[in-house]
Amino acid sequence: MGVRAAAAVLLLTLACSRPATPPEPAAPAGPELRLEGGLVRRDLRFECTDAVCAAWLYAPAESGSPAPAVVMGHGFAGTRDVGLPAFAEACARRGVAAVVFDYRGFGASGGSPRQLVDPWRQLEDWRSAVGWARAQPELDAGRIALLGASLGAGHALLTAAGDPAVRAVVAVAPLVDTTREGDATFPGVAWAVRLVVTGWIDLAALALGRGPVLIPAIAPSGGFGMIVDDAAHAAFERLVEPGSTYRNEVVAHSAFTFDDYDPSQRVAGIAAPILAIASRADRFAPFAAVDALAEQARDVTVEIVPGDHFDVYATPVVERAAGAACAFLAERLRAP
Repeated sequence: MGVRAAAAVLLLTLACSRPATPPEPAAPAGPELRLEGGLVRRDLRFECTDAVCAAWLYAPAESGSPAPAVVMGHGFAGTRDVGLPAFAEACARRGVAAVVFDYRGFGASGGSPRQLVDPWRQLEDWRSAVGWARAQPELDAGRIALLGASLGAGHALLTAAGDPAVRAVVAVAPLVDTTREGDATFPGVAWAVRLVVTGWIDLAALALGRGPVLIPAIAPSGGFGMIVDDAAHAAFERLVEPGSTYRNEVVAHSAFTFDDYDPSQRVAGIAAPILAIASRADRFAPFAAVDALAEQARDVTVEIVPGDHFDVYATPVVERAAGAACAFLAERLRAP
């Protein structure tokens, strides 16, 4: 029995032994924000399976007709207010509306448990977000694209593989192939043992009606967390601004939710053109997986940027990456 299967058995036992509790509600929507150049950011909510998800809609200046749109999702344990706003605003300035959403259990979205990273639940959230975007009268349902960052890039690829109506995909610092481990993803055997033991303690606590057990999403060297790396920790310390909904913690058994998750197995079925924005120096998402993506998928453009995995969200790399992403989307989403 695999780790995910064993965890599923324990969670099923938990579900049968405890009364169901309603999911935590989403945070109240905030006010409309007006940006330079006639752009507007609206704080909206949409149904997301068993909860309500929060989304920002970056709307271009009024044009009199429905705008093309890109749905954006963040990476591991991230929130919509870290890293993605620069991409969203750049796209809106090019006439492409941007829908930037939080997964269930993160940021301003509702849902329980909080801070659980489960790629399968998050893929449901992607499908809900795309469906919601297509239903908005101010957006062109026939011109919807996807942009994901890191783990979110893997989700975007898998969503496109199951949705031939998606017009384009941008994968930023993408997690494409889960069988290719980056240099910084394995701090050592002692860390791996502690991660597994902590995950099982978390599941046991949940079965007893306690918990969850939370651990840092990113910890500096000498600490313990899902990711242990000084550069990654320092990058997020710089990226997270005051007032952000980001929390540097995840449910410990998140480590058990990734069995069978591998976007590379389905990229050959993606009909939409893909732009991969990646660095050869990425220590978390190896560039070799991007090379393989370019060979497997039908239409892939690769934009190489400098720096490590998290540098793509900060100046000066973010301006270059956002410019490339939005130029690609504006071209691919032009009205026929």
